[in-house]
Amino acid sequence: MFSQETNISTLLEAFEQRARLYPSAVPHCVQLGSKDATFKVVVGSAIHGNETGSIPAVISMIDDLSEDNGSLNAQYFFFLGNPDAIRAGTRFVERDLNRCFDLKDNTSLEGKRSLELAKILEKADLFVDYHQTNQPCTFPFFTFAYHEESYCWAAHMNAAEHFVTRDMKIAFSSEGMCGDEWVRRNGKPAVTLELGKAGLSHHAYRTTLSSLQRIIGFVETELDHKRSPRPITPPADLDLKCFEVAAKLPWPGDDAALRPGLENFQEVVQGEELGVVRPGEKLLAPVSGFLMFPKYPKRDAQGRPVEAQGGDIVQIVRPLSQHPRTLWG
Repeated sequence: MFSQETNISTLLEAFEQRARLYPSAVPHCVQLGSKDATFKVVVGSAIHGNETGSIPAVISMIDDLSEDNGSLNAQYFFFLGNPDAIRAGTRFVERDLNRCFDLKDNTSLEGKRSLELAKILEKADLFVDYHQTNQPCTFPFFTFAYHEESYCWAAHMNAAEHFVTRDMKIAFSSEGMCGDEWVRRNGKPAVTLELGKAGLSHHAYRTTLSSLQRIIGFVETELDHKRSPRPITPPADLDLKCFEVAAKLPWPGDDAALRPGLENFQEVVQGEELGVVRPGEKLLAPVSGFLMFPKYPKRDAQGRPVEAQGGDIVQIVRPLSQHPRTLWG
């Protein structure tokens, strides 16, 4: 379902065709498998509307599963998080959907969508959420609060070697709750995989498809043998390379700007100039480590951000001194 000629309009229509064939109770969601299944897998794509790289592989997976729909052991839900933002080619329309899962907003477009998606996510025995970064990254990586069963699923996916994590007591963002956080708060495993730079690519397609095949193949095999699907704890030589956030640099103001070309997991040293806080005042790295989520907002002719900014202008991560299981497990 991916070629160089693939475009977003074609993908959206292809997904919605399948959502009409295999509808769920929630719009923009495909439901496959038995309603009586004891194990339910939920797969999310494009919670941020510009992060479309997983959609072609999801459509391919839906087509493969639909051929055996009547004999599937588990139930599967595949949703597009924010179709309006996908059409607009933006991260969100009114509010970041992946900060709405405290489920207190019933007025904004994204707040209403979070209430719809919660009806699916509350069913999940496993939630896999595919994302992408706004700036380049040379490899995919997992990012979620440490949760043992979620970690085992991530390692089993074999989709990335790097894992940025934290204690579950620490929220990902001060702006609101993410979908994967909401699922783990309810005691179920949830994995977020960053596929690389936002947009369609062969790499995003292959990574998404192979990880879905590993998940679904394992689930179906385990249920065939009347076992509850849960991957084993990986041996030490197959453990992920674990990182923690060492520093968050809050957005300093509309005069702030990072120097051009910063990428995810780019190494920096303490004191290195990352950009400017305002004219004449440098933005310096407070610690050594690797950059994460550098922010380059669109700007107007006067150089001011077109949209209001919040959160962090960049984060810096560093390797954990111990396995997160020891620290927080």
